[in-house]
Amino acid sequence: MKGAQHLEFLCKNNLIKHSPSPVLDALYATGLMHPTRDISRKAPVPTREQCRAVANLIQKQTNDGQEDVMLLQIWNGKLLAERFKLPDMQIEIERAVEQVEKTIKAKEELVEEKQEIEKATAIARATAMPPRGSGSSQAARK
Repeated sequence: MKGAQHLEFLCKNNLIKHSPSPVLDALYATGLMHPTRDISRKAPVPTREQCRAVANLIQKQTNDGQEDVMLLQIWNGKLLAERFKLPDMQIEIERAVEQVEKTIKAKEELVEEKQEIEKATAIARATAMPPRGSGSSQAARK
């Protein structure tokens, strides 16, 4: 919890400096290119071109960043922690992945629920309204 509060403070006060990280790019790309930790661990480090190709694919999948998509799986936490020699980081990454998965799932469920409500409302309106030119409106005019 303290970590999240610290990050929030850093973000709100513009204290985070964005800088590219070829190491992180390669780790993320490897995790997205391969289905398991073991395969990712044994795979060669992706080239810059492969990293760009993965980034372009993610860009398309997210409609240029407008939609959420998972970039990490729980098993990526161990690989990241090992690479940076920060074993305690594994559990934090795993926890973050779980939180993001839950958030994305909840958003998807809300969208589905909204679509179902809109569909049901449209059906109810269509069946409740008498067709134009029906006898009921003509009777009211007489």
